[in-house]
Amino acid sequence: MNTIYCERMEKIRLAMEYSSVDIFFISPSSNLFYLTGCDIEADERLFLLVLPKDSEPFIISNLLYKEQTKNLPVKNQVYWKDGEDPFRILKNEIDKRKIKIKTAALEPRISALFTLPLYEAFNESKFLLGSALTDPIRRYKDESEIDLIQRACGESDRALEVIINKSGYWIGKTESDFLRELSLEMGRGEITSFGGSVQSGPNAAVPHYVTGNAMITGGNCLIVDFWGRYKGYFTDCTRTFHFGKPPGEFEEIYAIVLEAHLAAEAKAKAGNTLEDVDLAARSVIERHGYGEYFTHRTGHGLGIDVHECDSVNTGVKTIIKPGMVFSIEPGIYIPDKFGARIENLVAIKKDKTEVLHNFPRELKVIE
Repeated sequence: MNTIYCERMEKIRLAMEYSSVDIFFISPSSNLFYLTGCDIEADERLFLLVLPKDSEPFIISNLLYKEQTKNLPVKNQVYWKDGEDPFRILKNEIDKRKIKIKTAALEPRISALFTLPLYEAFNESKFLLGSALTDPIRRYKDESEIDLIQRACGESDRALEVIINKSGYWIGKTESDFLRELSLEMGRGEITSFGGSVQSGPNAAVPHYVTGNAMITGGNCLIVDFWGRYKGYFTDCTRTFHFGKPPGEFEEIYAIVLEAHLAAEAKAKAGNTLEDVDLAARSVIERHGYGEYFTHRTGHGLGIDVHECDSVNTGVKTIIKPGMVFSIEPGIYIPDKFGARIENLVAIKKDKTEVLHNFPRELKVIE
């Protein structure tokens, strides 16, 4: 495993060489996890992987984290104690190693609590966002990464099936009740970092609705959008259900969304662009006269972060290549009435596109 992390760091250093970046400061984040396997949470204490272009990387962290960092694939580690100035220690360490910094890259999610002191400590240096270094590399997953995403998707399929198969039990329960039980079921499958949105009836017309205490009732739809991590890699899935026989208008809307979803999936092939996938979904919905009710992109990249790298959207000319994983999730949202969305993840392989979810996409009516 250490070999994988070392190879990843070398790829970043090559990108640094190409971009004339002298050093990369990486705080606790998905990039830190990608490069070292360290899944530590950021707090108010400085913790950095320091990756110079031409010399050995090192970690600087508070002494509190010594046990958590001792087995990381970075042998050089510098510790500071509470009461010490970690930025002075960092500056001295860099000077001692004779690292000259004309241009430095910063982890995109680093807090201003650390950014501003870094600017002061290296006030003659130019700072850039490190996403230009990491995104082109993280965009393409290896087989082990895709396997973890697929296993995460399998667990989410299983958990949703267990919860939705309670059927009429949900009548009279709240959106929050549903989300809570889904979270517990996901946890039984070793899924962490769970998040989601459960939207009943007219609330389903709000694409980024925050789950509340609205009651689940007969005669209404239910959108369930949920995600979580399995051993560091995310799943993300959405399904739409209906409690009781749906009205004809809802059945029509759902059929259009499913048609758009399948059209987008058919375009999700190596050699096409991410824009092609978006336009395939969008053109179906527009052809049926509901274009104004599809208010978001068709999808997004996914991996260590639930949203990462490129959007699946009009104007995104990124060529689809093996190793890419992204969502396909068109939707239609009719204000004050209902909404429908279907989301799957797909992985691009050398000779095929693999759908990573097995949960049925056909409308499930709950009697």
